[in-house]
Amino acid sequence: MEIIKHEGPGRLGLVRSGDKSFKTPALVNVDFTISPFNSYFYPKEFEDYDFTLAPSIPLSFYTPREIIEKALKRLYNIDYSKFNAIYLPIVRDTRYIEEFLEELFSQKNFDALYLGNSKILIREYRKFVETIRLIREKDPNLMIIADLEPIFYPLAVYLGIDAFDTRSLKLYDFRNKGFTQFSPMLWKEGANSLEFAKETIELVKKALEENKLRYLVENFFYTRSHVGILRIADKEHSDYLEKYTPIQKEIVYFISDASQNRPEVIRWRERVVERFTPPENIEALFLFPCSAKKPYSHSRSHILYRRALKEALGSGIYKIHELILTSPYGVVPREWEWLARYDIVVTGHWSEEEISSAAELLAKTLEKYPKHIPIIAHLDEAYVEVAERASEISGREIVFTKVKNGTTSKESLGSLKGTIEEIGLKPEGEKSDKTYRFYENIRKVFDFYFGIGAGKAVLPENARIVGSKMLRLMVDNNQTGTYQDGVISVTPFGMQRIYEATKSYYVTIDFDLKGDVFAIGVNEADAKIRPNDIVGVVREEKVVGVGRAVLSGEEMIKARRGIAVKVRKKA
Repeated sequence: MEIIKHEGPGRLGLVRSGDKSFKTPALVNVDFTISPFNSYFYPKEFEDYDFTLAPSIPLSFYTPREIIEKALKRLYNIDYSKFNAIYLPIVRDTRYIEEFLEELFSQKNFDALYLGNSKILIREYRKFVETIRLIREKDPNLMIIADLEPIFYPLAVYLGIDAFDTRSLKLYDFRNKGFTQFSPMLWKEGANSLEFAKETIELVKKALEENKLRYLVENFFYTRSHVGILRIADKEHSDYLEKYTPIQKEIVYFISDASQNRPEVIRWRERVVERFTPPENIEALFLFPCSAKKPYSHSRSHILYRRALKEALGSGIYKIHELILTSPYGVVPREWEWLARYDIVVTGHWSEEEISSAAELLAKTLEKYPKHIPIIAHLDEAYVEVAERASEISGREIVFTKVKNGTTSKESLGSLKGTIEEIGLKPEGEKSDKTYRFYENIRKVFDFYFGIGAGKAVLPENARIVGSKMLRLMVDNNQTGTYQDGVISVTPFGMQRIYEATKSYYVTIDFDLKGDVFAIGVNEADAKIRPNDIVGVVREEKVVGVGRAVLSGEEMIKARRGIAVKVRKKA
């Protein structure tokens, strides 16, 4: 199986079996065929199937330890050379699953794995996620097949399952139970199981293609299993979800409480802590609430905030810094507002989880600022509580303006200007401060994507910026990259500078680069790489190309087939 596109561990894939090929997510007996269960005790020969299951033993989920160990010894002695798929009987103790996979994968590379006891496993929330993660990270090219009802397809695909067996769905037709969008709470009469399965899998494919699979998953909360499994995945396996989640290019829609823990949110919070550093010339920090319109600076409220700051500070406005408080991202530095592309229902009511997570992130962010500078909060509603908690956690004093009838009222904006005057804030800004902050706005975006130091690598002090809208970044008459409203590109020359400064976001090869880089040709890849990241292709410490990652860095090392990097520019 070749991976074409990711959203979380879920992926669009291309499978080739003999002369046949099909795309995943897929359905058994619709897109491909697989032989019936092949008992170890009654081995049979199967022909005319796309995938032939190796002999196995039908262990139940609750099989005792002694029987499991005896069964595994028998299974280790099978000749697997003529089979391209294995049946993995899932048992309660996942240690045996890992042992079984280690033994079999040391003998042969399989194309598919059939997940036995799937319908029991999905009701064991924690083990369901643990098992899929264990298998997925053993072999990225392995197609995982499960026997589940169509209502579980979006969630199962999102976590890493690639195909579903439709043969057992005939039982629902036999009972005259027809699936609906709200099954199993509401059924309809009549046989429709296969049709519903086809419709659902097409919906999952479309969601994957449009980067909305997580959105679909959150709309398929039909059972306790859906809620429990996603909560376990978000809370206990956030690193697993995040490493396969592409870097955000489109608006993310937050529609439920589960959205608070999406991989994009976890990643954002981590990058604020790890990759954001305040500008060096600041003399004060201001905290503002978010706005429905993005980027914030284009909204009416933030235009009014900036106007008030300009009236009170004049040229000194280039020596203050701004943080925007929001849910679910928590904290958005002004330089990153173009990168915070999201939409969420705004009611003014925050949950305890939203308040506490935002307060903790703000506290960590405040620690980055010099202790002598004043911190002024122009906030209302739940934002005030976030700032108060952050102040208590960090030990940093925050001065609150007097807000009445909203932060944009005449009285509130007057209080903002009055507070500035009361604390005696009078920074003297010069033309060099304006230029410095203009450059810093761009540098911080590169730091977001590649890590601290990347911004200065592509835009050092001696660099030039050419253009008015699409900005070209020049060092010694060589272009390092471009910038426009938070969207960047990097040249091989610029990627070389980033590589030397950060030793990050690279893929190493040992051959002449002629086209895209396939996984089989990757010698080493930075573990920080996520799908759709800009990466440098390096040979003998020289960047020979720049492209977009198709796989995560970890996958590039483990995968045996498929494109790892789509090369856009060669040195």
